[in-house]
Amino acid sequence: MKLYHKVTGFVVAGLFVLASCEGPAGPTGPKGEDGIDANANCTECHNNNALIAVKSAQWESSTHALGGNAAYANRTGCVQCHTSQGFLESVAEGSTASLTVPAEPMQINCYTCHEIHTTFTDDDWALTSPGAVKLNVKYNGTDVTWDKGTSNQCASCHQAFAVSPAPAFGGPDYEITSTRIGVHHGPNTNLILGKTAFEIGTGYPATNPHSTADGCIKCHMSTPYGYQAGGHNMSLKYDSHGTETRLLTGCTPCHDISSSTLLTAFNTKITDYQEDIQEKLTTLENKLIAAGIYNSTNGLAKTGTFKANAVIAYLNYNTIKEDRSLGIHNPNYSEKLLDNSITAMTDLGY
Repeated sequence: MKLYHKVTGFVVAGLFVLASCEGPAGPTGPKGEDGIDANANCTECHNNNALIAVKSAQWESSTHALGGNAAYANRTGCVQCHTSQGFLESVAEGSTASLTVPAEPMQINCYTCHEIHTTFTDDDWALTSPGAVKLNVKYNGTDVTWDKGTSNQCASCHQAFAVSPAPAFGGPDYEITSTRIGVHHGPNTNLILGKTAFEIGTGYPATNPHSTADGCIKCHMSTPYGYQAGGHNMSLKYDSHGTETRLLTGCTPCHDISSSTLLTAFNTKITDYQEDIQEKLTTLENKLIAAGIYNSTNGLAKTGTFKANAVIAYLNYNTIKEDRSLGIHNPNYSEKLLDNSITAMTDLGY
């Protein structure tokens, strides 16, 4: 369906302001439908309520916009999550088998996640990948599905990569042939569900208080702080007069931080917990270095043949490190995963 109209406007502070959309009605469309009336349709979104402007400004200061991922990961096997073109092509094809590597890769943007200018109505806010997501990695041989509302869009990419062949706990020695072995960046959905591929030992919690029905957006897209955090920026930290500050608007439905005393105690609790997780990560890292499996200089694995349990411990280290929440996404599970991995490395003599 095509638009047939004349758009006039003027420029204010570098922005094109829509003044009028005039012109004759469009010709009959291919299915007998009339052309779109630009005045009636475009103004559903392009009006003076600032909705597009504020969300665009939030996104423009986000890691999705500024991370540079599209440039360094513009290659086969990466484009489906690191470029807008690759993501949309993978959604359209339902596969990542033969995606085009774009000549001019685009960062993730409005068109990546929303059906922009498809119907020229409010329906264009619909998500491009809204359905439940079957994760790439099985849990104990069983498929895992993420189905948490609009955060399904996030899960399309923010999940672990499969490791093939997978090391078996207590199994034969395992050869690492690539320094990039691991769950890759952002294995968040697997960790939030408490269904990672390389659990060691027992005692894992069956529930996660941070695995809400809304998933990622509950916290990451909560009421924003300007353009620096929340909303379409999605960060959970912002600068306040030179001090890094947590965005806690997503925490208030479950946590009472209504007074300065409660707020201080809550922040202290988070800080203490994350320091504990970092200490466990460092302990595990040192054991992996001693085992010769981890190169702390470049943050990658070393190639060679290692005990299977050491490889599994490395993959768990990689999971918590690349999740980047320092355990907050699933506190008790993250702690148990690290504790059991540390024990496994100690049992191997490291």
